[in-house]
Amino acid sequence: MEISFWKMHGAGNDFVLVDDRQRRFPLENQEWIRRICDRHLGIGCEGILLIQPAQSPSAHFR
Repeated sequence: MEISFWKMHGAGNDFVLVDDRQRRFPLENQEWIRRICDRHLGIGCEGILLIQPAQSPSAHFR
């Protein structure tokens, strides 16, 4: 699977940011997500942030 992402950092923390407006990111595959976050075998980050369509007018973080 190919996913475009940005790696961002601030205040000593780093995250992988994914545009998931089409809702194709495999949230159910927790092992795959752990591998992305792994600093030795993956991209390396403290967490993944997904941009998804709003279900209501307010913002939602997951």
